[in-house]
Amino acid sequence: IKGGYVSGTPTFTVKLACVSFYKNLEMDLPPGSGIFIVVNAITGAPLAVMQENRFMTDLRTGAAGAVAMKHCTSPSQDVVGFIGCGAIARNMARAAAAVRPIKGLAYAFAGADEFAKEMEEELGVPFTVASSAEELCGKSDIIFTQTPGGETVLQKDWLNPSGVTIIASGSDQPTKQEIPNDVLNAGKYISDLTKQTSKVGELRGALQAGVMTEDDVYAELGQIVNGEKPGREGDEIIVVDLTGTGAQDAAIGQVAW
Repeated sequence: IKGGYVSGTPTFTVKLACVSFYKNLEMDLPPGSGIFIVVNAITGAPLAVMQENRFMTDLRTGAAGAVAMKHCTSPSQDVVGFIGCGAIARNMARAAAAVRPIKGLAYAFAGADEFAKEMEEELGVPFTVASSAEELCGKSDIIFTQTPGGETVLQKDWLNPSGVTIIASGSDQPTKQEIPNDVLNAGKYISDLTKQTSKVGELRGALQAGVMTEDDVYAELGQIVNGEKPGREGDEIIVVDLTGTGAQDAAIGQVAW
């Protein structure tokens, strides 16, 4: 359950999210569901109850990906890889193309060919399918990871040595981790909300392994956006850990209402 309010807006939102029910696919049901309740911030009266089944959640996750790409990459970085090619990857691709023209690479155990074809046609930018995650990582300036998070999806020595930004959105539970600990502590680790990523995000694994502390968090994404700290400064590795925040739900809930 998440709740959020954006200061100065007329509504707040509470969301019940039920995620990672992957066996639902065998019954032709979505693997996740969710209900948004949009509430009048002045009177407390409910304004809308929306069963969104991750539609709005995936949209706001894509929007967060666009913010991360805009503020944590350089304008010359345009080769964008996608590890995992499901619904969230499609929104991340749309988001990336809204930031700047891209050249897309795709890799997944299943669905990469369909994803690349659909995104190339929809976005009007080239997409190719990589033969492996290692190939994708070596060619990419920016990597979006959006997998079930049951195991890590890349290795440090696969990464582009000229500097890469990894935008990870697959971890949202204490059992998940997409990014190895030696990548997380190799450069700048940026969280969407440290008190959350330390419990259910990529940071959790590094904390448990004793290779990072919360003091090693370079910044929260909002600090980068506000100009309190710079994003990319050179050829460093940057990891942006997106677990999804209540403020994002509040923002898209108000838009939908």
